[in-house]
This record gives sequence, structure tokens and C-alpha cells, in this order.
Amino acid sequence: MMLVALAALPAVAAMTGSIRSLRPLAPALGAGAALSTTALAGALAVTVALGGPVAMVLAAPDGHVWTGLAADRLEAIVLLLVCAISAVVQVFALRYLRGDPAAAGFAITAGALTAATAVMVAAVTMVTLAVAWSLTGVALWRLVGMYRPAPSAIDASRRTARVVIIGDVALWSGVVLAVAAWGDLDLRDQNGVAFGGAVGTAVACSLVIAAAARCAQLPWHRWLSATLAAPTPVSALLHAGVVNAGGVLLVKLSPIFGAAPAATHLAFAIGAVSAVAATAIMLTRPDVKGSLVHSTIGQMGFMLMTCALGLYAAAVVHLVAHGLFKATLFLGSGSAVQRHTHRILAPPAPRSTPARSAQVAVLAGAVAVAAVAVAIWWLPPHAGGSALLIFAAATAARLAWGWLRRHPTVGALATVVVVLPGAVIGYLGVVAVVTEFLAPSVPVAATAAVPAWLPAIVVAVPVIGALLVHRASALGLGRWRDRLYVLALSAGQQRTHTTPGLPSRAVPAPHPRPVPLPEGAGA
Repeated sequence: MMLVALAALPAVAAMTGSIRSLRPLAPALGAGAALSTTALAGALAVTVALGGPVAMVLAAPDGHVWTGLAADRLEAIVLLLVCAISAVVQVFALRYLRGDPAAAGFAITAGALTAATAVMVAAVTMVTLAVAWSLTGVALWRLVGMYRPAPSAIDASRRTARVVIIGDVALWSGVVLAVAAWGDLDLRDQNGVAFGGAVGTAVACSLVIAAAARCAQLPWHRWLSATLAAPTPVSALLHAGVVNAGGVLLVKLSPIFGAAPAATHLAFAIGAVSAVAATAIMLTRPDVKGSLVHSTIGQMGFMLMTCALGLYAAAVVHLVAHGLFKATLFLGSGSAVQRHTHRILAPPAPRSTPARSAQVAVLAGAVAVAAVAVAIWWLPPHAGGSALLIFAAATAARLAWGWLRRHPTVGALATVVVVLPGAVIGYLGVVAVVTEFLAPSVPVAATAAVPAWLPAIVVAVPVIGALLVHRASALGLGRWRDRLYVLALSAGQQRTHTTPGLPSRAVPAPHPRPVPLPEGAGA
């Protein structure tokens, strides 16, 4: 009954709030239902962890499952994440949207989105999953158009509708092929079906396209940046919850996706290009929400790469971490002005010469490699985890470089030497624990996973590019560096149509307004 209640409570709250006489109560009803479903999701997670999977299905007398909901350890974790993010965002919206005429509409749509997402996560059959997926797309379209008929909301709705239709067509094409070839599969037991051949490849590639479109990956990424005009609760719900649906789809259907080499390589290529391009655009954005949008696209690209590598447990770790982290960033984006003031008042970081910067970069790389080596010695990586070590080394080097540039002291170096190995060990330990915890539900590795040497190329390209940009003036590449910056800045801007028949116009990225210094700050 808990599974049914998880989907029913937010749906009932949304339907109740849509009644005209009860519409003013919709935000409170939605927040209360979200908090209740979070408590139920926590109880469900404990039940599944201790007692095993739970299910409620509608089946024929011969045992064939028509539809239903089920939750194993994977679904329990994702359901808890979905309900928790929905609760936090809706409680935040009670105050943020107080007095806003669109507050009731947001609460109703958020409740419908939560219910549809819960059904999608716990779906037992592919048809049930596809129906819930399409319903989440409709709710997504309603959310981004919350402030219609404002031109920005109309443009965001159109872009979102196009991408939702592309993803739905891809998913339903794969579902129709799968049902025709294998029947409406019981997703609780996918290991007894041979998913190879042309049909399996076509189904798996359609899943990748659907996931990439929902994750806002290139070339379907502009719908997410078009939602910048939406209020902060909508942005938090989109970035912390909705875009994760693509990763959930690939992990949930990992036996189908992981059996097709064409699909895994396609997912890796889309994720790698999106991660590199979105990160470059993020570094040029002058506004907080714009940079967060492109960081989301880059993180979703990394999650697609981990799925393509067969590291499904690592994908779940990043999915949960990204959801919680991005919800925190978006809900706290309103305090960016105060943080900007603190940065202005803080003493400037000491300037370093090019030779000093090169020494810091070499030292950071050496410390990062040493940290990863210590982590491998202390906690050997699980199967296929060598690819994670490449990303861990690159991340550790970037953190060490940034820290040592700002604090070029012996104490800072000692801090890096002590902290980085512990951080890498902790990361590998979390992935290993989650892998063991999800082992009954998620395969340890895909049969057609992308080889582990490809991530090395993905890491090497931006590293070499960053070094060339840093040394552009000395190498006579200053003009190319400036062109690259302008290209990245232009790629992050939106083009919108205000009136049918008129040419589109570029909408410049918003610039942060200057913050007045407190009295006496300049003294």
C-alpha cells in the first residue's frame, strides 16, 4: 500500500487544489502531501533494505503482469530522492510564491509531476513506464510555462514542448519495438531475455535519445537554458529532479541498454560532448542561474558517460548527489548578492607569475596522482572502476590547483596532501558501498560497456585546452583564445521569437548589478 500511497497522495492533493473553491489552499495541500510522501518513502526504503523488494501488480490468471508498481533497493533510493526534493521545493515555495497568482498552479503541477515521477520510477512494465514518462513531460511543459503569456514563458514552453515530443517519440518507438519483439516485459526480471540483435540495438538507441533529450544534452539542450525566466522553485525542481529522469531510465533498463554496443557508445559520445561544451559555456556566464543551468547539462553528460561505462552504481551516486546539491544551489541563488559583497570586501588573492602558476599546476597534478595512488592502495576500485580513477585524478588536480593558487603556503600544501587522499578514498568507498547495496538490483557492469581508456581522452582534451588558453599569450594564440571565449559566450545566449514572422533576436545574458559597498568599506 505504501507504493500506491506514494503516487496517490500528491495526485489527490493536486486534484483537490484544482477545485476552484479550494485553489487558495493548493500550496499548503501540496506541501503537506509532499512531506507525507517523503515520510512514506523513508519507511519504504527501510522496509526494502531490511525485508526485500515490495510490489503491487495487476496480473492475468496465467501470471502475465499487466501493470503495477514495485520497488527494490534502486527504486527505493530514487523514490526517496524524488519525494524529498519535491517536499523541500514546495515548502520553500510557500514563502517564495506567497501572494503570487501562479502559486496555486505551481503547487498543482508540482504535485502531478511528483506523482507521475513516482509511477515512472516504480513501474513494473515498459508500457506503464512510458505512460508515466509522457505524463512527466506534460507536467514539465506546464511548469516552464507558469508565467504565460509572458514572451519568455511562451518561448520556454515552445522549446520544452519540442524536446519533450522528441524524447517521447523516441521512447515510445523503442517501447513499441520491444513489446512487439519480447512482449510487455516485467521489469523486475529482465535477465531471462536475449536483448541482442538489430531490435535490441534499435530499442537501446531509442532509450539513449529519450534520456539525452530529457537530460538537456546537446543538441537538445536549449530548452533548459530557456527556463531561466521561471521562478526559483521551478528551476530547483527541474534541475534537481526532472533532468535526472534520463539517468533513471538508463539505469532501470540497464539490461537492454548495456547489451547494445552502439547504444553505449552513442550515450558516451553525447555525454562527453555535452560535458565539455557545457562546462566551457558555464565558465563564461556572468549570471548565477545561467552558470547553474550549464553546470547541470555538464553533470548530466557525466552521468550518461558513467552509464555508458557500465558504472550504474556510480551513476546513482552522482544522481543523488547532483539532485541534493543543485536543489541547494538554486534555492540559495537569491543570496548571491550577499556572497558577491563578501567577495568584494575580502582581501584579493596574491598575484602569481606565469612561472609560479606553472609550478603550482605541476605540484597540484603530482599531489592528485599521489592521492589517487594512496586511495587505490587503501581501497582497490571495484570492477570497471578504473575509469572513475581518471575523473577522480582530474577533479583532485583541479581542486589542488585552485586551493594552492589562492593559498601558496606550506600549510595549504600540507592541507591538500592530507585532505585529498581522504576525499578520494571516501568517494571510492561510497561508490563501493552503493555498488554492494544495489547488487541485487543493478548489474555491476554492462556487457557492452565503453572501454575505460576513452575517459582518458575526454579528460585530456579539456586539460590540454586549458593549458593552451592559460599560455595563449606566450604562444601567440591570444586571438584564438578571444574567439573561443566569444564563441562560448554566444553559445550560452538564447534566441527567441517575439512575434510570428519577425526575425529572431538575441537575448543577452543578464549581467550582475553592481553592489554598493557598505559605508566605510573603502576606508
